[in-house]
Amino acid sequence: MIDKKLLKLEKLCEHWANHNISHKENFEKWKTIALELGYDAVANNLENAMAMIDKCNEFLIEARDGLKENKV
Repeated sequence: MIDKKLLKLEKLCEHWANHNISHKENFEKWKTIALELGYDAVANNLENAMAMIDKCNEFLIEARDGLKENKV
């Protein structure tokens, strides 16, 4: 029997990763605007935030996959 909480967590990990992608798209848009306005440091921080989202998503997908692998 698969625990319902684990199934929910598996779905949440995937949902969070997908949701992060929309945030990353917004960061990219505003990074471009910051560059256009001459705010290079702000654009750099947004770029760093996007890289962190990518890393976060790696962990979320790894967690999701770990839950899938341990199903009985």
